[in-house]
Amino acid sequence: MASTPWHRDIPAPVLTRPGVAAIKKTESARLILVAQIFYFTFLMLVFIGQQPFASRTQDELVAMAQENNGSDLFKQALFIGFAMLLTGVQLIRRYPPRYRFTLWPLAIMLAWFFITCSWGVDPFVSFKRAMQQLIVIYITFSALSLIGPERLLQALRYALILSLIICWVSLPLTSAAVHPPTESDKALIGAWRGFFFHKNIAGAVMALTFMVAANAWVDTKKWYYALFSVMAFVFVIGTKSKTSLALSFAILGVCAVYRALSDSTQKRAVLLIMVALGMVGVLWLYVAFQPVVERIFADPTSFTGRVSIWEVDLAYLKDHPFLGAGFGGFWQVGDRSPSLDYLNQAFQTLTAHSHNGYLEILVTTGPLGLIMLLLTFLALPAIWFLTGATPQNRPIMVPCFAIWVFVLYQNLLETSFFDKDRQVWVIFLAAIAAAHATYKARPLPQWRRRFLARPEASHG
Repeated sequence: MASTPWHRDIPAPVLTRPGVAAIKKTESARLILVAQIFYFTFLMLVFIGQQPFASRTQDELVAMAQENNGSDLFKQALFIGFAMLLTGVQLIRRYPPRYRFTLWPLAIMLAWFFITCSWGVDPFVSFKRAMQQLIVIYITFSALSLIGPERLLQALRYALILSLIICWVSLPLTSAAVHPPTESDKALIGAWRGFFFHKNIAGAVMALTFMVAANAWVDTKKWYYALFSVMAFVFVIGTKSKTSLALSFAILGVCAVYRALSDSTQKRAVLLIMVALGMVGVLWLYVAFQPVVERIFADPTSFTGRVSIWEVDLAYLKDHPFLGAGFGGFWQVGDRSPSLDYLNQAFQTLTAHSHNGYLEILVTTGPLGLIMLLLTFLALPAIWFLTGATPQNRPIMVPCFAIWVFVLYQNLLETSFFDKDRQVWVIFLAAIAAAHATYKARPLPQWRRRFLARPEASHG
């Protein structure tokens, strides 16, 4: 037998009766629209929350911190209801799923989080917080399997823009859209927050809205996306959220480079090299200005008090370096909260998280949890964005890339990873889910080898 070079297989089209195909297509379109509406409604409820424009007196903040144990029955019932609705649509659908869950590192990480609940100071509170994460993740990926990455991102874009419009309309209508004079932190007074609880949340969500709308304008050339992007950027300025404002500029520039290189894996590798060189540059700056850097981090008031909060986590990790406090089991777990033994400032009694997503996962789930986080949300998505982008899927991959980079950097100063049902976390989940589905659906050549019969040589 002799072999020929490799050949690409092109599957033959499957023929179906036109009438049956039309009926199935109509039914599928209806179910997809229903699932998309369910997911859009879920996003809006997450963004707005149960108490939009909530007042923020000192007594109310203290009461909220004391009651923050994951026992919100209304929210639990609401999320379970959405999960059941999407499950019902899954059961009656007649079309193939748009996505099959294969992001097993995320499932393994969740399993580890549930295991860590067992040694928390209050395992039931930790378990409730972990279950909330499971339901939010299930809703995201279930919706993805029903509607696909393009419609998932479309629902997210519509929810962000509607939130933007509501926030702008609220500014002249209610004084609660701005941080009130009753704030204990005087730096918050006058900062825009819209219907969000805090100006940093508003700043992050509006920064993500800015990037999503700007990319939509580049892809579609529709003028209203340009208008929405400008509105979102101005609102970020009004929130006085310095982190979100700085990241908006930087990441939009990175996205422009990524978009320009979306037709070549080799060229996108240059972008990763640039990111690596940037990290080397940061390391060089630390070495060159080590005394100044160490003096800044030695000041507990640096980064608006975040350094003193990080010191609480680091002190606990020094005493408990291996397993952590259990998922969701370090801050605000009642009078037995492990953080209470390490507080160094009075304001930290109201602190709900570590103001660093990586440190939060480390202090609650240990080094193993942090390693799995970096694998699932840093290493694997880097591969997807490096090798999975094409000119065809650019409208999906570029905004997902923008959200991914923003949240990775934002978690250096805030906590978004697995932070209950917080807005930035839900947006990040949608981007990761859409990027993974798009990466899996990228066109791949299929090759097979053909073997030809070779006539035997004749002998004289």
